[in-house]
Amino acid sequence: MDTITQAIQTNEIVIVSGEGEQGTREVYTGKRSIRAIKLRLGKERRGGRWARAEVYDGQSQYGDRIYVEVETGEMHLR
Repeated sequence: MDTITQAIQTNEIVIVSGEGEQGTREVYTGKRSIRAIKLRLGKERRGGRWARAEVYDGQSQYGDRIYVEVETGEMHLR
């Protein structure tokens, strides 16, 4: 089992989607698999919207939340 799959099983997942630079955030409560999350992102992207899934995986030493993008595997701070 890879790291992203483990993170999806146990951590908070947030779908961020929108148009232009503005987006909305929604806690994902669906099936906890990469395939299910990618299907949800596909639905969000219809009509020219952008979307990403963030899996939260702890905090940095400075208090920022650490998240991993499901599709790219890139780690970021929020």
